[in-house]
Amino acid sequence: MKKLVTSLLIMCILMLPLALAAGGEEPGGEPVVIRFGYAQTRNYIAFAEGLLDLARKMAGAGLLSDSILKEYEGVDFEETFQDEDINKLWNDICDANIPGSRYQFVREAFFDMSLMEEKDHEKMVNRDDVDIMLTMGTRPGVYFANNEKKNKFINLYAADPIASKIVKSETERYTDNAYAVVDTTPYLRQLDVGYNFLQFKKLGMVYEASETAYIYSAVKEVMQKSEEYGFEVVYKNVTEPVSEDDFDRYYRELKQAYRELIDEGMDCLYITVSSIDYETKLMELLEDAVIPAGVMTLAQADLAPLKYGALLGVTLTDSAEIAEHVFRQLERYSTEGVPFNELDMVCEVTPRIGLNITTAKKTGFDPGFKKLLMTDRIYRNKEIQK
Repeated sequence: MKKLVTSLLIMCILMLPLALAAGGEEPGGEPVVIRFGYAQTRNYIAFAEGLLDLARKMAGAGLLSDSILKEYEGVDFEETFQDEDINKLWNDICDANIPGSRYQFVREAFFDMSLMEEKDHEKMVNRDDVDIMLTMGTRPGVYFANNEKKNKFINLYAADPIASKIVKSETERYTDNAYAVVDTTPYLRQLDVGYNFLQFKKLGMVYEASETAYIYSAVKEVMQKSEEYGFEVVYKNVTEPVSEDDFDRYYRELKQAYRELIDEGMDCLYITVSSIDYETKLMELLEDAVIPAGVMTLAQADLAPLKYGALLGVTLTDSAEIAEHVFRQLERYSTEGVPFNELDMVCEVTPRIGLNITTAKKTGFDPGFKKLLMTDRIYRNKEIQK
């Protein structure tokens, strides 16, 4: 009997590596190697910063080659971002894979939904070559929440992952394979800072008349703050472009909407997250009527629009803080055995303020010395002064 038990024990030990190789899992059910894919709404500075900072965290821990640290040393996408940067960054991260590391990035698992036809979206989900998909923005987060059945996914930079139904609450998921970085008050904090800095009386907004746009344009939060502070809200609806050929129509309607809001007495425009190409079109849009009318502007999309004419920006995110949080959760999952559906999703970041001093002069806005001391970054003629 003793020999039989010993023989069975030896057989189990010998078979364990085969079981691990076949199933890709440790006895506790966690993957031995986590293979990452990536999906984004479109090319966006915050996505590039977030992906780079996550790679920096992994490289700093010896999980990626330090070649990624050397190649991107001192890189600040807020100053240098180009549309092709995210694709190049992804390939560079894949080149930095270390054989045997528990984190591996899959070159072929890179997707940009703005460049895909709807019928091809299914290629992103339920793949055999990934374990976790990193999803950037609301649109891929919603798609994965509704369609990913096989693998896990992590969502970053969704405007409101709870209202978008990517996750149920700060602690609850609809499915065990979902994870989203949750900050329930970023727009409220942004509007607090924006109102106290600018003291506007009538805030104008332009957004699409759709449930999704209502969420990511923070309409609910704006209305909440209008009741708290007593400012009025006026708005116009403009349909987002559906193709490259539709942008001319979109920009014409935006200009007209801005003019109409000025006629209604708007003294500050809340430039909501939209399809505006900041680098090539924002200055043109603002100089058409907004800046000549002395109307202040508050940018919803962090600080990037300030390089191209927006007056004030208040950050909603901090890529380094978010990357630190996500990396810590991945480590808890991969090394400590914490179940994926129990990882901490809440990450609130400290707001930073940016001001375009050139636009301030053009619109007649005088921030005063105290407000300048509060400002983290000053912009002049598209050049950033730190």
